[in-house]
Order: sequence, then structure tokens, then C-alpha cells
Amino acid sequence: MPATVAERQVRISCVAGRYLVFDIDDVLYIRRHHGICAVLTGTMPQNPTQNLFLGLPVELHAEEAKLLVDRKAAYIADELSDHLSQLTTMDETTRGAYLQHVKQQRRNAKLAFDEEKAKVQAMHQGKRKAASKANKTAASLEGASAAPEGESPSLFDPPTTTGVVAGPATTTTTTTPSKEALPAITPTTSSALLSGATPVLDGPIPASSYSLYKYLNSRGYYTTPGLRFGGDYSVYPGDPFRYHAHYLANSYGWDEQIGMLDVVTSGRLGTAVKKSFLFGAESPSKPDPDGGEGGEMRVFCVEWAGM
Repeated sequence: MPATVAERQVRISCVAGRYLVFDIDDVLYIRRHHGICAVLTGTMPQNPTQNLFLGLPVELHAEEAKLLVDRKAAYIADELSDHLSQLTTMDETTRGAYLQHVKQQRRNAKLAFDEEKAKVQAMHQGKRKAASKANKTAASLEGASAAPEGESPSLFDPPTTTGVVAGPATTTTTTTPSKEALPAITPTTSSALLSGATPVLDGPIPASSYSLYKYLNSRGYYTTPGLRFGGDYSVYPGDPFRYHAHYLANSYGWDEQIGMLDVVTSGRLGTAVKKSFLFGAESPSKPDPDGGEGGEMRVFCVEWAGM
């Protein structure tokens, strides 16, 4: 059973300056309870160059990682030093427990494969029986006596190894027991190995857009990278699986000058993709009226209505 929302802490692995989450349960948790989608970056071991259907791990931006750390919903682990320390200090008991954990995962995978194989076999057997019945019916209508057809072995039937033992007067057939055949798997996380103390890093230093990101997230908006729309974020009113983005958002400094050409081009671009252009900045002097840390956020929207 996964930990409750209040107890769960997500492990964010820091690898070469990137913030990654490998555990699928953690990915579901931060999406459902913290509105963080992150970006899928993993590829299949059999086809590492494909980039159409990506999988685990997911990569978080610095502001997403900092938000989870600030909420005490996650910690950032130095993945390299943690694995090296665990591997160099591992005793035989720990090593055996980890190998048994991986073996149990392989057994679970085999059970899933066997269930799927049984479904396929049942489907093909049903088709063969239906075809055999149809052939017999057609032959009887034509007045021909067709010989009964036996079922051909399926491609999905497990292979059997048999040996013939010949005696002076009798011949018997025996089946040679085979070793437990388990499928090979690639574990997505080594959490079973990392059972000791974990070196925890300080929170990341996010970009200047952290204040705007935190403001949007606290109001229930989901965000994804907005580069393809010309902004810092694409902003959704709910989970991107259910909604289209309503805004493209940029963050600015409180005293930063915004060129009029930037406002016009961003506003027109947003309207062209059926979105409003949202920009905001954090006041360094006025306190947050919601009682949060930092200053007050001021946010504006620009929409190109026409000439």
C-alpha cells in the first residue's frame, strides 16, 4: 500500500544537474495532488533512439522541484554518491534481499505474461473450433464425409523436453524438469537497494519565473513548458489530459521594462493559437495578500481582439 498523502515523500534524483523521478507511484502522486506534470524523458532499452513515445523517468524543472521541497512533499537525492555508497558497503544479506526483490518482480511479470498468453490461446482455439465446425457443416451439405481434423499446436504452447528411456522389454517416456524460466526485466527504480541513509541535497535555485509558477500552481493551474507557443509556460485550467491550454505565460522582474513589440507579438501569437498572453511579476515590497512567502504577484492578460 502506498503511503498516505500526508506521509509520502517523493525521491527526486539529481543526475548531472537534472531533477528526475523514476517511481511511477511518485509520478502519479505529484500529478494528482500537486498539479505537476513534468516531462517524460525515458526511452526503451530495445530502441534508445526513438523519441515519439517516451516513458520514465520524468524530468522536473527547477521550480517544480523547489515547490515540492518547500511543501515538504519531496527531497532531492544525490543519485551518484548514494548508489556508489550503497554498492560499496553492501553486505551479502542486503545483496541477497535485493536480488530476491528483482526475482519477485520477474515472477510477477511472468504471471502477467502467462495470463495474456492464456487469453490469446483461448481466442485462437475458439476460432479453430468455429472454423472446423463450419468445414464439417459444408462437407455434410455436399455429401462428402470429411475426416475429423485434430487441433494443430499453437505457437504460444510452451515447449516440452522429452527423453526416451529404453529397457530390455519396455520403452518409457520421461519429461526432463527445466529450470524456472523467468523473463528479463529492466527495473525502473532501485528503491529496494537504497534502504540506508540518503545524501540529501539543498533545494535547487530556480529561475526568476518561480514566483509566477508558484502563483499559478497555488490556484489550481497545471503548467507545461511553453516553448512551442513562445512563452515560459503553457497554462491549463486542469489536467492537460482533459483541457487545452488557456494561456501562454511569461515572467518578468518587477522593475523590468517590457518592450511594446514583445507585448504585441506575444499577444498576437497567443491569439493565433487560441490562448491569452499572460505575464506577471512579484512585488518586492508588498506582502502576499494570501499569507504566503514572498511579495504580491501582479498578473495581466493580453488578447488580440482585432483592428
